[in-house]
Amino acid sequence: MLATTSCEAGISSGIDYPDVSGIDLDGNVVTPEGGDNASISIGEFKFAPETCTGLDLTFAKDDLDQEDLTRFLARQNVNVKPKRARDDLFWYEIENKEDEGDDSVLRLRLAVLKDRYAASKDLHDALLQHGPGWWGVRRGNLALLAPRASLKTALRFAVKYKLVCWGMFTYAGSDDAYVVAGGYTEF
Repeated sequence: MLATTSCEAGISSGIDYPDVSGIDLDGNVVTPEGGDNASISIGEFKFAPETCTGLDLTFAKDDLDQEDLTRFLARQNVNVKPKRARDDLFWYEIENKEDEGDDSVLRLRLAVLKDRYAASKDLHDALLQHGPGWWGVRRGNLALLAPRASLKTALRFAVKYKLVCWGMFTYAGSDDAYVVAGGYTEF
């Protein structure tokens, strides 16, 4: 196994994810060769082509900004406004409707970088700094970082909100960050 699917060693985010247990992973992942019954372990699956049916997977060539993610989420029926943390950093807070406490939001961090190389480096470095279980997606010059979760929870959340179709899904293991094939892809 290349990486652990548990996330015990990463920095705790103190955040509970919304309930995504109803999201079917079997219908959204296949083996690397395209077969059924993929194991949910790093290197043992990729996203099924059907996961992103009807969504634009065109390579992002132009510089993007926070409004690109905002529009994408709105098309997924997630109406969330970015909160500016600094000129190049935004927070997206997704409500956990199952949780009635005051801390009932899942905060995603969006970094707007100068180009796709800087975004790749930013996401990779952030994942390694935060540790196992942290994950994110990257599209063009944008890097979205999500709090620590088990691999299955991260996948279910990313599939539910179609983030795997918006950007390249990357998950932090104990010693590296792993990109999952399928969905949106950039080289």
